[in-house]
Amino acid sequence: MKPLRFGIVGCGGIAGLHARTFRDGLEKDGTAVLVAGAESDPGRRAAFGEKWGIPMHDSLESLLARDDIDAVAVTSPSGLHAQHAIQVVKSGRHALSEKPLDTNAERAAAAVAAAKEAGVVLSGIFQQRFNAGVQKVRRAVQAGAFGELVYVHCETPWYRAQSYYDSGAWRGTWDLDGGVLTNQGVHMVDRLLWLAGDWDEVLHAVCSLGKFRDIEAETLGVATVRLKNGAIATITGTTLAYDGMAQRVLICGTDGSAAFDGETLVKFKTREPFEEASAAVAEETGAENKAADPLALSSNQHEANYRDFIAAVREGKESLIKPEEGVRVVALLNAIYAKAGAGPYA
Repeated sequence: MKPLRFGIVGCGGIAGLHARTFRDGLEKDGTAVLVAGAESDPGRRAAFGEKWGIPMHDSLESLLARDDIDAVAVTSPSGLHAQHAIQVVKSGRHALSEKPLDTNAERAAAAVAAAKEAGVVLSGIFQQRFNAGVQKVRRAVQAGAFGELVYVHCETPWYRAQSYYDSGAWRGTWDLDGGVLTNQGVHMVDRLLWLAGDWDEVLHAVCSLGKFRDIEAETLGVATVRLKNGAIATITGTTLAYDGMAQRVLICGTDGSAAFDGETLVKFKTREPFEEASAAVAEETGAENKAADPLALSSNQHEANYRDFIAAVREGKESLIKPEEGVRVVALLNAIYAKAGAGPYA
């Protein structure tokens, strides 16, 4: 079988991780190949093309005019994800969007609708779903081993200096990025909802906009949310915690509980035995320090995310990351901002 041929749009920092995922994994066994890229900034365009040895285009329209592209990885600024995904799917290509699916839930939903109308696959990057410990906890919750969920929590106590926000005019803006909850904390929000279930109502929220950083959106956010199953969730995040600590997720039920420190499952206990004990140990991710360095990421889980997407394209399998779930995450984030009276959602 020939490799699935990918383009990539938006060649800033995270795009390098995607390119490395191709070179270190997908291209080695012939699963997929990175064919070309698109980037509007001349400097980034030249640097990315030179580093990865691929032809570059100055627009997505130009990239999509090629006849050797089957799918496109969308790694542009977050607020352009839906727009770019819609362009891709309307051209008849499949689209894999970096997190989040967009900063605005209506735009994200429009991308899902466009993909359905075009009959192509749209999925997202939520690579932490492929973590062994995360998948074990999901199986346990789905099997009822945790009993009734009563309390769940996620937190992102990270650090981003002003220089991080100054590295791109889009960073920290409402339209193209959002603040800590939408950018840095979005993986935790997705993990919480994927493990504990859909949300129902935002009960309380506070967002500190531009606190100690020259940005539009929040550098500190706290929310209390009721889930549809009755559990109460707390969601917190900041980019002011020098020099960053591990993200955490807690899942607490009447018959079982679990805790993650970063991507490591540090606590798993059920009233009745669930699966073999060794399966409770999650994978470590090495010496990454995402808490202070936004590009300190391993490509292992991104590769698993890509292989899941490629299987959905080639074999018609349902992706582990349904696009509607991407909309769900963004809708909750928008609702938190609305409850907090923050920015354009006030």
